[in-house]
Amino acid sequence: MVNAANRKGIAAVVAQQFELGRQVAAHGLMPILEPEVTISIADKAEAEAILQDEILKALERLEGQVMLKLSLPTVPDFYQPLVRHPKVLKVVALSGGHSRDKANEILAQNHGIIASFSRALSEGLSAQQSEPEFDRVLQGAVDGIYAASIT
Repeated sequence: MVNAANRKGIAAVVAQQFELGRQVAAHGLMPILEPEVTISIADKAEAEAILQDEILKALERLEGQVMLKLSLPTVPDFYQPLVRHPKVLKVVALSGGHSRDKANEILAQNHGIIASFSRALSEGLSAQQSEPEFDRVLQGAVDGIYAASIT
């Protein structure tokens, strides 16, 4: 977790994620790195800029590819350098605590990034719902998240 725009701390998070990624890749699997930026921090945009810079530096030293699982950015299409990077198979977005509607709205502004929403996906679902109601709510969630992911 990134809780402040602190270059030293963010560099350490990125180094830790890439080290774990190397271990995963050594077993023939696709690493999914998740250096999540807390959505409520005051300096989120600055933290995202530092994070992207540190990830780009780490990618230059990387053999192979990774997937990145990142918080939705403050600035639309901010992560395009990562989306287009040849060593990044895919960038997926965390809802990060946003409501599903807000997460979908932000995601739709970020081309080439798809959703990896768990909290937002389960929003509105309850064990107390009838099976048809549960299915209807879940289908609506999946349809909305899919639509936001295909921009």
